[in-house]
Amino acid sequence: MKKLIFLTSLFVATLFGASTSFGQLYVGGRIGGTSASITGSGLKDFQPVSKMYLNGGLVTTVSLHPRFSLQMELLYSGKGSAFEYYGDYQNRRGVISLSQKLHYFAVPLVLQFKMGDRDNYFHFDAGMVYNSLIGNKFSGSITVEELNGDIFEYDMTTSFNLNKTDFGLAFGVGLVASNITFDFRYEIGQNQIYQTGSDDAPNILNRAFLVNVGYRFNLL
Repeated sequence: MKKLIFLTSLFVATLFGASTSFGQLYVGGRIGGTSASITGSGLKDFQPVSKMYLNGGLVTTVSLHPRFSLQMELLYSGKGSAFEYYGDYQNRRGVISLSQKLHYFAVPLVLQFKMGDRDNYFHFDAGMVYNSLIGNKFSGSITVEELNGDIFEYDMTTSFNLNKTDFGLAFGVGLVASNITFDFRYEIGQNQIYQTGSDDAPNILNRAFLVNVGYRFNLL
């Protein structure tokens, strides 16, 4: 929370200073979809499957220079993944299927390099994202096949210990055309999703591709 307050204060201070100097301040909204999955190390027997989620929220953009802008967003961001684990045992083989949907309050802070005029331009983005976990939904099942061919299925009702925050890196491109915005972004988490307490456990990170459309208003 202290980091979030610091980032917000830094942005607000920059916003007022830059808007006074350049006279360009925009506020708007966006909505879109996320193709989310996981990455990391130690996933040798896990097979991640990408899942589609929703994202959207408010956006504020301020010009720092005719070629550079600073953009801060307050978003709902759905992430997570589905994945399967296959194992062979003494007298049986089995499949563990898991699906974890993660609900985040996300605060991206990105620097934009612009190519074009004031109202119509392409931009390249790079920055960071602060994610605060606000909820999650877990589902899972275990399917066991005996040597004689009998198959048993069990529902998994237990969940995992999740880290409450996740700092990520963000890179993307976008287009602004008469205040209509289009954005494509790649985000990679820097903190483990799950609290394992073991050095041998997989290091699992969020990974997401976001596509958004939005509209903005010129306040200054």
